Amino acid sequence: MASRVVVFGFGEPLLAALDTFRRLSIAPLAVVVPGNRSGEPIEQTRDAAEQRGFRVLSQPPRARIAPFLETIAELRPDFLFVWSYTMLLPDGLLAVARRGGVNLHAGSLPDYRGGHVLNWALINGERETAVTLHVIDAGVDTGPVYAERRVAIEPDDDILSVHRKLIAAGSSLLYEWWPKIESGEAKAMPQDESRARYYRMRTADDGRVDWTQSSEQIRNLVRALVAPWPGARTFSGATQIVLRRVEDVAGDAPPPVPGTVVRNEPGDLQVATGSGILRLTAVEIDGRPADAPSLRSVGVRPGAVLH
Repeated sequence: MASRVVVFGFGEPLLAALDTFRRLSIAPLAVVVPGNRSGEPIEQTRDAAEQRGFRVLSQPPRARIAPFLETIAELRPDFLFVWSYTMLLPDGLLAVARRGGVNLHAGSLPDYRGGHVLNWALINGERETAVTLHVIDAGVDTGPVYAERRVAIEPDDDILSVHRKLIAAGSSLLYEWWPKIESGEAKAMPQDESRARYYRMRTADDGRVDWTQSSEQIRNLVRALVAPWPGARTFSGATQIVLRRVEDVAGDAPPPVPGTVVRNEPGDLQVATGSGILRLTAVEIDGRPADAPSLRSVGVRPGAVLH
């Protein structure tokens, strides 16, 4: 008999999970989306899940959690399955599921525990990451691990392309391992605490460009925050400029003071870094693409220093 599952998540990973469970001939009892998120991504998730015939619930704040726990308990789930979820599961929820919870984490464990770990992996210049299937316990990403699948981060990858790779890898991992988890064949192994690192949720200030860093470090920051993520940002005076794409400029001459605008011609905006020069190939002001004249109008001229 197929297990009774409640699925927690939102966005493309949640829909990939629902499609994978369908391939496994499992119809989840309900879908739970995080109540701390709103807007188009959540509404699109809700609509897509409902179109697939699923009941959609939203996890409320802790002050109003009791009716939600009662609703989940009435479903009598065997498992709670979580993928791409932005709230902690409330106290008592795991006990409702007869066989506990399983999480598909978008990072390698225990090296990348916590939130926004894909952003951090790119910012840190990692050459690979992973999706990890593990038991949910009382900690944050600390439960024993069933399996992981490694994913390469290529030099021309950005967070969007790696995100898509992780969805494909996660779907494959779930499809392979869920029958083993259901049957009890899968054995989860404790994590190596000596390797554990916890990453906090990223803030807006983490997207600020430090021009004294190397060109590679700045490029990693930019590719970790491409659209629909909010973008790396710098300032010309009081004007915020969002960097969407950058590339290295070849050359052996020592760069000027980091942040100095070296060139601003149509299609060729160059800025000095701590180790070289970057060409800013796509930038925005006030959410709109900015060209050379509009940038010059806010002080982005050769010799000016961005901060």
